[in-house]
Amino acid sequence: MTEKDQKINRSKKRKFLFAAILAISAAFLWVPGKLLDLQICVSCARVLASGGDPYARDLVINDVTYPCLYPPLAFDLYRPITIFFDWNSSLAGRVWNAFQVLIFLGMLFIWKKRFLGAGPDAARLLFALFAFGGPLWVSLHSGNGASFEQLLIWAGFALYIDGRDMAYVLLIAVAAQLKMQPAPFLILVLLRPKPGWRPFIIGATAMILLFGLNRVLHPGMLESFWLRLQDIKEGWRYERGPNNCSVLGFIEHILETGPDERLVAVRRAHWLFAPWAVSIAAATGVALRRIWSAAQDEAAKKRATILLLCAAYALSAPRFKDYAYFLLIPSALAALESDISMGLRVSIIVLAVLNSTKSVAVNLGMGHWALFAGYFKLYATALVWFILIRKNRFLLKN
Repeated sequence: MTEKDQKINRSKKRKFLFAAILAISAAFLWVPGKLLDLQICVSCARVLASGGDPYARDLVINDVTYPCLYPPLAFDLYRPITIFFDWNSSLAGRVWNAFQVLIFLGMLFIWKKRFLGAGPDAARLLFALFAFGGPLWVSLHSGNGASFEQLLIWAGFALYIDGRDMAYVLLIAVAAQLKMQPAPFLILVLLRPKPGWRPFIIGATAMILLFGLNRVLHPGMLESFWLRLQDIKEGWRYERGPNNCSVLGFIEHILETGPDERLVAVRRAHWLFAPWAVSIAAATGVALRRIWSAAQDEAAKKRATILLLCAAYALSAPRFKDYAYFLLIPSALAALESDISMGLRVSIIVLAVLNSTKSVAVNLGMGHWALFAGYFKLYATALVWFILIRKNRFLLKN
C-alpha cells in the first residue's frame, strides 16, 4: 500500500470515528421516547426470568395490554438489558439507542463498501435517514431490536459475496431466531448455476437446532408460544398501513369494509396474495437467470442477486414492518442511481419520503379510499423492484 493510500485510509477512519462519536452523542443527548417495543421485551424477559409463562396472559404497560410474541430464547437475550433497566431506565434507553445508531453506521459502511461503491454519499445518507418512513427513527422511537437483526443479515450478505457460504448461512440462522423472518434468505446459496445445497442444508439444520434450544432450556414454553401466535384474535395479525406496509396487509385493507368482515377479508386476501407472490417469484427468477448468464465476475452477480432478492422479498413477505425497511435502502439507491428517467427517479424519492398521508386523505373526504394514502412505501418498493428487474446490466457494473 502506497503512502497516499495510507493517508486516504487514515482520513476515512477519522471521518468514520467522528461520525460515530457524533451519532452516539446525539443518541445520548436526545431524550428517548417511550421505547414501547423495548419495554414489552424487557417485561416479557422479567416474567420468564422469574419462572413465569410470558405467553399465558397479556402484559399491562401504562394501562394498555400487550402480548409477548418472541420465542423464549429471544427474551433471554434481553435479561442483561432488564438488569440495566431496573437500575436506571433512562440511561438504559439512551445506551440502547446509542447501539442502534452504531449499528446503522455499520450498515452504512457495508452498503457503501460492498453494494454501492463510489457515489453521492451525502444524498445517500439523506435517503437512508428519511426514506421509507425513516426506519432508524422508528427504531430509536420504538426501541425495537430489528436493527440488530438487519446488521446480521447485511454482514451475512457481505460474507456471501466473499464466497464464505457457510459463515453466511450460520449468520442467517442466528438472525432468524428472533422473528424467524430472515429464514427465507437461506435460499440465496441456491440461486446460482451451481446451487450450494450443502451450506443450505447446514444452515437450515443449524436454524432448526438453535430454535430447538427453546424447548430444551424452557420446557413447555415453546408450545405456549405457538398457541399465542395462532390466536386469530391477536391484534398484530391485522396491522396494516405504514406500520405494516406489506402486499398482504394492503389487500386485506382493501377487502375489509368493517370489523365484522375482518376474518372473511383475511381469508380472501390470502387467496389473492398467493398468485401475487408466485408471480413475483417467477419474474425475479427470470431476471436472476439473466444476471447469472452475464459475462461478469461472480461477486458482481452476487451483489445484483442480493439487491434484487431484497426488493422481491419486500413484495412477497406476508408481514413487513416499518423498521424492516432497512432492507430496501440499498436496493432503492441502486435503482435511483441506474439509468432511469427523471420521472421514475422523482417518483421513487417522493413515494419513499411521503410514507403516509392518510389523515390528509380522510380530511379531504376520501372515506374508505383514504387507505391508499397509507401505502406509499409499498408503491416505492414496487417501482424499485420493477427497475431492478429491467436494469440488470447496471447492477452488474457496481
